[in-house]
Amino acid sequence: MASLSTVLSQEEKPALLIGNGINIHGGGGTSSWDRLLQKLSTRQGLQLTPQEREEMSNTEFFDILDLARESGHQNNLQSEFCKLMEDWNPTSHHKRIVTWAHQHQRPIITVNFDENLSRTKNLKLFRTGKSFTDYYPWGSYFSDQKISDLHSSFAIWHAHGMMRYARSIRLGLTDYMGSVQRARSWVYNGDNSLRAKIKKGHQSWRGSDTWLDILFFCPILIFGFSFGKDENFLRWLFLERAKLQKISNQITDKIWFVERTSDNSLSRKLFFERLGVEFVTVDSYSDIYENKKWGV
Repeated sequence: MASLSTVLSQEEKPALLIGNGINIHGGGGTSSWDRLLQKLSTRQGLQLTPQEREEMSNTEFFDILDLARESGHQNNLQSEFCKLMEDWNPTSHHKRIVTWAHQHQRPIITVNFDENLSRTKNLKLFRTGKSFTDYYPWGSYFSDQKISDLHSSFAIWHAHGMMRYARSIRLGLTDYMGSVQRARSWVYNGDNSLRAKIKKGHQSWRGSDTWLDILFFCPILIFGFSFGKDENFLRWLFLERAKLQKISNQITDKIWFVERTSDNSLSRKLFFERLGVEFVTVDSYSDIYENKKWGV
């Protein structure tokens, strides 16, 4: 089993897939999505027992909150969720990790909506192509300059949407299903789909200028992210990556999933191993975010 230091020290540096753990660490308990959802629940007057809440994933909880809203409400729930994150600020470990990625010219994909990572270097927002929708800004990224090679350039991509485009926020189960539907058509449908191109020995496909291409064709280091059962969209994408590995030798890079030993997701080890994911365990969250290798 590889250590985090070993993965960060290898010659070919991985792209980073970062979850909200980076905000929770050192955040004093104020940067939790559970906490934000509970605030929205209180505003809606929707009170659940611990048992009722336990039965719902975060995605289902969000959809229930959306259904509980009064009709004709001026702001949508995504906008309200974003407003609750406005006072979130980056910390020293945000800066260390972004600096590491910048130094090694590695892409970052985050499932977070806040812009704490890009704020560490006052990065600008760019777009890869002419077409753009604020509902799915998959070709938009933060960087210090416009990039041409997504695999070997520093940029920060938001897989589940970003605060400045409230409609892009993917929170509910309905949102995730919409993302799967959209991405699936890109992977399977037509001559410009990923599968069609892979079978012909090409890597250029409909999603080549989006973060999806990084997820399919780069080594990936995942941390700050539970990768739980409610992560329907990303679980589906990694399943597709594993399937593509069986029909093509173009996808050979490894995936590492970092977790604290006591988090006990080793019970899901068989599922992850089938996806080609290698576990990296640490004793504490400090071993992730304060790791000395981020300074190398």
